[in-house]
Amino acid sequence: MRCSYIPQKLSVLGLTLLLAITGVVAAQAPIEPPSGISGKVVDSEGNPVAEFTFAIQPMQLRDGHLQPAEGFLNPFQRPPEGMDDAGMPRPTVRVKTDADGVFTAANIRPGLVQINVIPGALLDAFEKIDPEKIRQGEQPPPELRRFGRLEPDTEILSIQMGKVTFFSPKGMHVPAFFNGLTFALKPGIIHENVKITVKSRLRIHARIVYADGTPVVNANGRLSMRYGKESNPSSGGTIGTDFFTDANGYFTQYPREPGFYTLSVQYNNLSGVAGPLLFKDGVEPKDLVITLDGNPPDSERTPNQKTGVDAPIEPAKVPAGAGNVVVEHIEVPPKVVRAVVPPQRPKPAKSVWVINPANGHAYKKIQCNGWHDAQQQAVEEGAHLVSINNEDEQHWLQVIFRGHASWIGLTDVEKEGQWQWDSGEPVTYTNWITQPIAPDLLPDTEKDFVVMTFRNGEWLSVGPGSHFWRTTRQAIIEKDGLVSTAPTAETSEDE
Repeated sequence: MRCSYIPQKLSVLGLTLLLAITGVVAAQAPIEPPSGISGKVVDSEGNPVAEFTFAIQPMQLRDGHLQPAEGFLNPFQRPPEGMDDAGMPRPTVRVKTDADGVFTAANIRPGLVQINVIPGALLDAFEKIDPEKIRQGEQPPPELRRFGRLEPDTEILSIQMGKVTFFSPKGMHVPAFFNGLTFALKPGIIHENVKITVKSRLRIHARIVYADGTPVVNANGRLSMRYGKESNPSSGGTIGTDFFTDANGYFTQYPREPGFYTLSVQYNNLSGVAGPLLFKDGVEPKDLVITLDGNPPDSERTPNQKTGVDAPIEPAKVPAGAGNVVVEHIEVPPKVVRAVVPPQRPKPAKSVWVINPANGHAYKKIQCNGWHDAQQQAVEEGAHLVSINNEDEQHWLQVIFRGHASWIGLTDVEKEGQWQWDSGEPVTYTNWITQPIAPDLLPDTEKDFVVMTFRNGEWLSVGPGSHFWRTTRQAIIEKDGLVSTAPTAETSEDE
């Protein structure tokens, strides 16, 4: 499998998010009374996290997709003549915990908001910008666009507000800025004793140097990351993206999942490799260096790094009695050292659930080998394959779990033509597909299970031999106090 990021788009999104932080704050009271939240930030062990910075960003739903609120791309605009600040876009609020991990955020404009983590270096760079000059048309400094590519070292796992807990979505191919937790704040409501749980992200931190040891500084090149699961290093795929080194030659990337990674870099027709290396919680190779198979051009060398007949020679190295000394530069191919970390027993994957605020149910997308495997996993977690009971729930699932086709809990395996949810709930809503996606000559009587497809979330009944039967390898499970009750088919799945 090959994945590819689009760093140019991500950098613009990252930059505009931070520009929104200095959006115009209302000089007059907004029409609706402000909201607020206060509480504590802790790590996964429950310890307070001091000096932790996050943002509360206004969001909106448009055409079923979550996105920054109106006015987000023009945060420095002033109100038109005759309009007060209450008509301006909602500003982003920046929050920082104290030494005990405690925070307070007041005067938040009500509505949909998203909590995100912001890289510290990006904040520091942004503090140097004069908003008044930006309003007058001056362009932000070019280096800010570079900082806009930065990602935070920490991620938010969950937010607990009273009896409701929001869990962070996983696996979405979007910038970390837009992968936060979203919920609605009602006017005048102050949420107290909010608990935000965070953890350090998996991080690849490496230095790129030329063959002679000169660091590749302030450079942009291509990075390829070949990865495999810890339990099966030969599995996995390849991720392609760009790297951006700092003034000391270091770059940072954040892998989406633990495993073995082999890093390959390309820069100015030179290349270098390191790995395979194991990255997981608590395991991160230190002092990682990737050496290119060539030396820098003379334009990048300092005077005491030059080689050849013009290079300076230390007096102690000149042979006694030598007259004219000629220094011959000999290129020595660099050695590539592969640090192989032996496979270790993997830890069980942690459950990550997403709460639907409309009904309080928890949902999760899982990987599986078919409908029956997905049902078994759901039972082991005290849950069931998802039951979709109305259009609102269907729409919410499409927004949260959009992507590949997924198994759902609808089946007529017990009685042909009589569809039922594997949770035992009555069927009150359906969303059957209107036009076929792939040819399927299987009789309807042999199609006993249902896939929610990638086309508008429409449902399709399938059976052994159907295209989606062979290719659907994920499912959505639901936890609401019910457990799967539908009988398991006697015949095994033809996977």
